[in-house]
Amino acid sequence: MISASTSVYGIVGNPIEHSLSPLLQNALAKEMNIDMSYVAFHVTDNIKAAIDGAYLLGIRGFNVTIPFKKDMMSIVTDIDERAKKIGAINTLKKVQSGYKGYNTDILGLKHSIKNNGMSIHGKNVILLGAGGAAKAALYLAVEEGAKSVTIINRNVKRANELKKEVCDTFKNISVVSLDELKQNLNILEHNGYFVFQTTNVGMYPKIDECIIDDVGFYEKCECGIDLIYTPFETVFIKNMLKANKKCINGLDMLILQGVASFEIWNDVKVEQSVVEKVKVLLTEKLKERMK
Repeated sequence: MISASTSVYGIVGNPIEHSLSPLLQNALAKEMNIDMSYVAFHVTDNIKAAIDGAYLLGIRGFNVTIPFKKDMMSIVTDIDERAKKIGAINTLKKVQSGYKGYNTDILGLKHSIKNNGMSIHGKNVILLGAGGAAKAALYLAVEEGAKSVTIINRNVKRANELKKEVCDTFKNISVVSLDELKQNLNILEHNGYFVFQTTNVGMYPKIDECIIDDVGFYEKCECGIDLIYTPFETVFIKNMLKANKKCINGLDMLILQGVASFEIWNDVKVEQSVVEKVKVLLTEKLKERMK
């Protein structure tokens, strides 16, 4: 029951209407018996004024989604080292001087891969896409000790910009245009790639689309993750499974990045049994949406 002592948290973004975060965070609070309420805030512009006002109102923390993750870098008063390195913030925690910024996207991605028995360490990695999700995947690949990274994207300029961000600390990185790859799979010099599918190609309602159809591509992969979770099994995942390669969707990442935020806000550890309960709840909600 909400009272005057209930801690308020939320998510800011534009659009925000279909966010699963309120369902996720309020379910976690209920399971962990923590007196908090989590709501969605649709902010269209002047995000700094919104965050400044939230601080004065005593809102304890936020998740941040599109398009404000980069904006937060200049709004927060303190930044966690990982968020500073990535250059994007998706979690705010109220501190004495303002809000401290964190990036839990990379933590959610890391834990979802580990929990499904996969590893990036020592692997040749493919990034399909060069947007915000690819950025988290790239930094994770470097952090986890990937052998090499190949960024494949329609926009080569954007891919090269992403490459430049890590070139000082990670040298074995290359860029390939998607069109070039489709014409010549031999551009991929290795086998056994760990592949991140970070684009929105194949997302509901366009569930029949796939970023690459060539079966030879999937034969070169060992395992991977498609960050889409609607539908649960994209054409990309189906193609991976047909080639007898392990591939998971992005639902675990969505949940685990939210769990990481919850743990930061409340200084607690969420047990796996609680995570599984919440996953069932979110899965049911997603199935309803896709009917």
